[in-house]
Amino acid sequence: MNEQVVAEAVHFRQVQLSKYNFTYVLNIAVANNTTIPAFLTVEQDADFLIERVTGSALGPTDVNGVRQLASATDFDMAGTTAGYADRGLMIQITDTGAGRNLTNGFVPVELFLSPGYGVSLHQPYPFRYFALRNTKFRFDIRNRDTAVNLFHFISIGLNGFKFMV
Repeated sequence: MNEQVVAEAVHFRQVQLSKYNFTYVLNIAVANNTTIPAFLTVEQDADFLIERVTGSALGPTDVNGVRQLASATDFDMAGTTAGYADRGLMIQITDTGAGRNLTNGFVPVELFLSPGYGVSLHQPYPFRYFALRNTKFRFDIRNRDTAVNLFHFISIGLNGFKFMV
């Protein structure tokens, strides 16, 4: 039985030379009542198989993502009067090199990302997509909140495997 454990460890070590878990992260502040593009590029060193997407959103915030508790929002979280949005951002994802839309138009963040605007992490959303080296993803992020001089801050994580072949 000890030989089986050693053989499994050797196998994992050999596989990890060319395939290992990796997460790309995008952080961006989106001004209220605007739509902005944000780009994420798969690095030159390996192809990337996305297996899941996760992320969180906060609003209203300042440009650095610091929550502004005394501020109004069009999307008050139930039980609060100001300072906690539970909606507002929408996202559209495109593989720019292939010209392929990876969402059907704009999708509300709270339906797509976990925890989204929530505080509890649920299962990350399954999102299988094989991206070649240098693939550039365009994330169009729309903020539907209308309060002046405020933002919603979003962090998106694409988790999967890098293949160095």
